[in-house]
Amino acid sequence: MAETAVCQLFPVRRGGALVHQTWAVDEPAALRFHPMGPDGGARLRRELEEMQRHLPRWVLTVSEDLRRIPCPSCDSTLVFSHGLRCVACEKEPGRRVPTGRATLAWFGLLPPIGVDTLSELRDSLLVSPPQLHPVGRAEGIGSYLLVPLVASYPPGFPSRPVAVSYLPTFFTIRGMPPAKPSHVCHLLSDGQMCLFAANDWREEMTCRQVIEQRAYAHVIKLLNFANGKKNAFAIVS
Repeated sequence: MAETAVCQLFPVRRGGALVHQTWAVDEPAALRFHPMGPDGGARLRRELEEMQRHLPRWVLTVSEDLRRIPCPSCDSTLVFSHGLRCVACEKEPGRRVPTGRATLAWFGLLPPIGVDTLSELRDSLLVSPPQLHPVGRAEGIGSYLLVPLVASYPPGFPSRPVAVSYLPTFFTIRGMPPAKPSHVCHLLSDGQMCLFAANDWREEMTCRQVIEQRAYAHVIKLLNFANGKKNAFAIVS
């Protein structure tokens, strides 16, 4: 019996209205960008199903050097729908996204992060948020920020850990450190989070676990650091 396809959705504008585009993930096309280790398709299916259950608004896409590769035609998001194509204009990037350099990645927004307690950041953040970082207000949360991340599968995964990166615009927030290696802020180069100590990664860990259990906390700590809490990443024993 054939497995049920994993479907994804993403908001796009059609004729001035915001609609949700849906598609079934083309898993064979995705595997051309990363073999996903010895279990191949089974590991990819596990990753897809976990993300669908826990982070359903995230989409499988491609990255290069830990940066999301946008559509060469319209700058929107590439997804695996009947091959690799743009979710907005539906054009295929073709050779402009070579499988030799690009890898599989996830792109999406974290759950809302309340910012009312960030007194040094709140006002400027709500008036002028970074590009692609929506802000709003909701009952029970107050003012909030939505932070987009890129989570890439590196060559050698699952022997090597998922790499999670901020978008460059995140570092334009007032008080943020530069997007370069920092022991104080647990950052690697180009805005990549340092999420694992030596020998801390386990091959059975999934992208969903990394995002929920480690990346989300990193974002909150970095926002607190920018707000003036310079020991935000200190280990509490």
